[in-house]
Amino acid sequence: MKAFESSVRGLRATGASVDEYDVVGWITRHGEEEGALLSEYERFADEAPSPVTRYLVNLIVEDERRHHRVLAEIAHAIAWGTVREARPAVPRLVEGGADAEFVKQTKRLLASEKKDRAELRRLQRRLRSYSGTIWPLLIDFMRSDTEKHIHILRYLVRHRPG
Repeated sequence: MKAFESSVRGLRATGASVDEYDVVGWITRHGEEEGALLSEYERFADEAPSPVTRYLVNLIVEDERRHHRVLAEIAHAIAWGTVREARPAVPRLVEGGADAEFVKQTKRLLASEKKDRAELRRLQRRLRSYSGTIWPLLIDFMRSDTEKHIHILRYLVRHRPG
């Protein structure tokens, strides 16, 4: 698959270890499977007779495209390391470099996300009375994204990347 070709070249060019070949190979295979799934979702969305189906499946397509891109970036970062790029798409973590202001701002954002989570829960309950809509489902997606945001922010507070 085209998105992963650079990773294969990188493994050869950098004299990668057997473990790196194995991990990049696994990611590449998974990425190819996900690429095929992405094509299937795109086709499904294009051919769906229902506007609701097209809308919801296109939300999945957006996620699958991001997943595919992130897998390719991880494979690329493993394959090339820092040999080729000073700033790879998926940067290496350097812990403990953040200052107190960074931690303070991150905690403020974390508190906002937690408040958002509670408000979305209340909104979802209120929207249940609107029969014939997909609104509660969409709010559920937003709640899932909010949980992901909370997870990311907690990680940043814990590791304080510099």
